[in-house]
Amino acid sequence: MNYKTLNTNKLPEFFEKIKKTGKTVLAPRKKGNKTFFATFDSFDQINFDYVQTALSPKSVLFPRVEELFTYKNDDGTYSVKEPELKNEVVVFGMRPCDGVALDYLCDFFLNENPDKLLQDRKNNTTFISLACKSFDNDCFCTSVGSSPAETLGSDLCFTDMGNGSYYVEVVTDKGQKLVDAFPDLFADTKEINKVEQLAQVPVRFELKNLVPKIPTVFETNIWLDQSLACIGCGACAYVCPTCSCFDVQDECNPKAGTRLRCWDSCAFGQFTLHASGHNPREVQSNRWRNRVMHKFNYSVQNMNTISCVGCGRCIRVCPAGMSIIEHLISVEEA
Repeated sequence: MNYKTLNTNKLPEFFEKIKKTGKTVLAPRKKGNKTFFATFDSFDQINFDYVQTALSPKSVLFPRVEELFTYKNDDGTYSVKEPELKNEVVVFGMRPCDGVALDYLCDFFLNENPDKLLQDRKNNTTFISLACKSFDNDCFCTSVGSSPAETLGSDLCFTDMGNGSYYVEVVTDKGQKLVDAFPDLFADTKEINKVEQLAQVPVRFELKNLVPKIPTVFETNIWLDQSLACIGCGACAYVCPTCSCFDVQDECNPKAGTRLRCWDSCAFGQFTLHASGHNPREVQSNRWRNRVMHKFNYSVQNMNTISCVGCGRCIRVCPAGMSIIEHLISVEEA
């Protein structure tokens, strides 16, 4: 890993130079009282005063709805057209927990049966994380083995040092390529201890105790107790940066059609409904249990990692006020 510094007052120039190369730049922008990743026309539209964006940059690699291919029927002769890749993208300002989530997402989609669409997007996207200097009660990255300055999944990691400069960790070759494109903006430096500049997120539960405990309470009523408030809206899954459930649908007529992949959620009652009418997870407590088991047990078995990064979005968005932190603590103490 290489280390650089970038003067804060040179950040607008950095963005403008990236734009001139033809790349699309996404950065945090405020809309109402929430912050989303979006394009921008001027530097002052970027919001730096946020704990977490409402949505992660997951959709850059795994869109909410994406075209897999289109097809046409011309008097019995069929033709199929795959989507063309758009411009290269640079995502600036994601939190380190989102970088960890992207690393998991790529492992999920690319490890065993590589997904070409996601691979192409990954190859054409550079992710720049911004280390956390603040947090709220819904943040728990340190409880799931991460930190406010984790570099996993990022190409570059920026840390505001509070002295008019950013400490830049060059994590990947893709990040190095972006830095090398603008040598007049970056200065070499040695590795710096940045702990004092970071948010001090408390540990809420002990992962080493929780992970082995979860499968032992599978048949208990703890899931029923926790799920009584759940209305099955699926909001937690739609804001989660690691959820990967999807459905495939065709929109077509006798002459042409499009095959689409769209996000889905195991929180929905019809997600596991069989054509026979049988539903192996017919009640909400079973669906809630599956969500927690997937994050902290099934992904550990299948991918040797938990699939929760502690971003807290599911807590902030839940209309019923459910907190996965509280639920995990109750499981740990069960």
